[in-house]
Amino acid sequence: MVETVTAVCRVLLRGSSFPSVVRTTTGRRFVMKLSAAGPGRRALATEYVALRLAHSLSLNVPDVAVLHLPSDLPWLAGTDEFYEAVQRSAGLNLGIRLIPDAVDLKAADLASMPGQFASRLGGIDALLQNVDRTAANPNVVRDRSGAHWAIDFGACLLIDRLARGVVEPRLGLPPNHFLSGSAWPMHSIRELAAAIEEEHLAATVSELPEAWLEELALPREKLLSRLRAYLESIRAT
Repeated sequence: MVETVTAVCRVLLRGSSFPSVVRTTTGRRFVMKLSAAGPGRRALATEYVALRLAHSLSLNVPDVAVLHLPSDLPWLAGTDEFYEAVQRSAGLNLGIRLIPDAVDLKAADLASMPGQFASRLGGIDALLQNVDRTAANPNVVRDRSGAHWAIDFGACLLIDRLARGVVEPRLGLPPNHFLSGSAWPMHSIRELAAAIEEEHLAATVSELPEAWLEELALPREKLLSRLRAYLESIRAT
């Protein structure tokens, strides 16, 4: 479902894609990442697929949506540079459901993560080939209830590798991943691959905007077939 942005509430301080908190016509709030800033539509497609698959594998991640950004949205927050990026990004952008009052985990907090969450996070990051989850920048937040959430999947290499025609698994965590070599056993990647349902995989790919796929230079059916081949190669290992 596509939601329309009605207001930019505030611009966040980090991120090359000018992430900002926005409100939509439904009244829901999202962190919006812009299509014409940072790594562009390729990263939006990557993060959309990664979050949808991670959610289907029972990892605690925020909901994701496609956001329509009107070209005449009033300038309510941010700098001239931000507003110029907003104007260039008119159309379809990425929305990640805002987790209210969430705080970023620091390196000193990582040992307190629930083991089940850490184990599943490690397996899913290996499956998606996520290279951006370090002790200095874990991309894990904790909400007001104490629940942990994994965020920021835009640096997963899986979609980029599939776009280049590489479907062979590369399943280890990178050495700089904060779970690499940790005391938590990583969840079985083969079990995770087997748990992804064909119907969910096809629906996820069908939801990607055409403009995002054009930047990948990868037709929708070819992306789906390569995702299937990648998962099948893991299941057969």
